[in-house]
Amino acid sequence: MAVLGAGARTQRITLQRRVAGQDALGQELNTWADLAVTPTVWAMAKPVRGSEYFADGQMQSRADVVFNIRYRADITSLMRVLWRGQPYEITSPPVDINGAKTDMELMCSAGVGDGR
Repeated sequence: MAVLGAGARTQRITLQRRVAGQDALGQELNTWADLAVTPTVWAMAKPVRGSEYFADGQMQSRADVVFNIRYRADITSLMRVLWRGQPYEITSPPVDINGAKTDMELMCSAGVGDGR
């Protein structure tokens, strides 16, 4: 697979990780924070499919997108992507698509939970 040129990545995405904390009453909180080092990166977004399903007594929707970015060793499937203000759960381990650690793909879904 060929390495993508910079012109192919036209979308800005933000990478986030879950952080634990406590509220004023000592209750455990789980929130999202941008990665400390370069959280916003250029990506090529490839919508894969969308679907609707019935759950919890109402119609739900889901959109699957593959984001192609420059390789980063600090991304895991426990993180999420923000794209156009929408959280996308990273649904599988990131893939080094050419084995040379130059490009990677993030398989993501929106509309399921809060991005994990």
